[in-house]
Amino acid sequence: MNDPGKVRVVLAQSQEEREEIFALRYEIYVEEMGKSPPEADHCHRLIRDSLDPAARLYGLRNSEGKLVGTLRLNLLGDLDDPDSQLGVMAKALLPVLEHVSWKSISYTSRLMLQAACRGGTALGLLFNRCYGDAIQEGIRLDACHANPGLVELYEQLGYRRFCSGADWPGIGYQVPMLLALNDVSHLKISRSPLMRHPHARVADDRWGDGVFLSRLCATYPGLNHRLVEPKQFWGDVGAALCDQNQEIALFQGMQDEQVRALLKTGTVLSCQAGDHLVRQGDPHQDLFVVLDGVAEVWRQKDNGERLSLALIRTGSVFGEMGFLGRQRRSADVVAVTSLRVLVLTQPFLRRAIRSHPETAALMLRNLSIVLSERLSTTTDRLWQLSQSL
Repeated sequence: MNDPGKVRVVLAQSQEEREEIFALRYEIYVEEMGKSPPEADHCHRLIRDSLDPAARLYGLRNSEGKLVGTLRLNLLGDLDDPDSQLGVMAKALLPVLEHVSWKSISYTSRLMLQAACRGGTALGLLFNRCYGDAIQEGIRLDACHANPGLVELYEQLGYRRFCSGADWPGIGYQVPMLLALNDVSHLKISRSPLMRHPHARVADDRWGDGVFLSRLCATYPGLNHRLVEPKQFWGDVGAALCDQNQEIALFQGMQDEQVRALLKTGTVLSCQAGDHLVRQGDPHQDLFVVLDGVAEVWRQKDNGERLSLALIRTGSVFGEMGFLGRQRRSADVVAVTSLRVLVLTQPFLRRAIRSHPETAALMLRNLSIVLSERLSTTTDRLWQLSQSL
């Protein structure tokens, strides 16, 4: 039997190897995850875009030589027109260009791993190779973007959020992130696997990239349980959750210590009014708990008219259908005001079931009740609207 742990990183050299990577992207992104980015070539079952010709494409091969993962690295100084080629990311990086030039920035994207390689050492191997190659090319900052459920993973690697999220065409809501390659102190705080790279032991942040990034990130408040003490994480999250006039539906029937034990992990995301966190048909499976602010749930009618279904306020949840049943999102969710949400992922659910089975069972029961009540409310709302036509 093939051992998914025995993998090696290779740099695609031939066009045939690059085409193999394009095909793997399609297999994972479209066929497995159900996404349909505008760059997808459904006829040839490939995903490639304008950044690929100038990119370094890394592949991850298992012990049998099969391609099981990939990651792309672009040196932005090699691009003909970074402003237009990077799209949304170029706008996010504008404040960064006051500190460094395009030539000192790289862009990591198109991370794809087959299911058997997720959660193991494969991710660290890919990023260590990219990290080392970028260092050799004189890169100081690496940019990437992540969906809300993967922010925690990238922050564990040493990346930091530095601005609000944005809607990426064909992908959905993404959070731009930056890694200061020479900021060893932050890599240590993050317990990043990049610390295993030889360069991390001798890196010298003589340009002050870490200090610059700390100042930039201070303008965008967020919270990751991995980067703060447990008391601080619970102090922020718990205070927001407990500052309610009524019991929160997600935690009904639980004692305070049960909720605290359950929420030892998670990521708090700060959003701006107008941020489109969830889109109808989106395959993501994250659950969002509103810590403060208001969001609106709506669906698009065939004639393009927007049909408002509900307002979600502090203490409520959204994304429960995808979280419970792994179904595509049934509606859009947009921030009406500034919004802070606690993001809970499928790995969080698996950990909760394993370590706190009784508490996790209560949470799942509560989510089922929330889902049932919302479906009933939506049905009544649609019936009333149909009678008014």
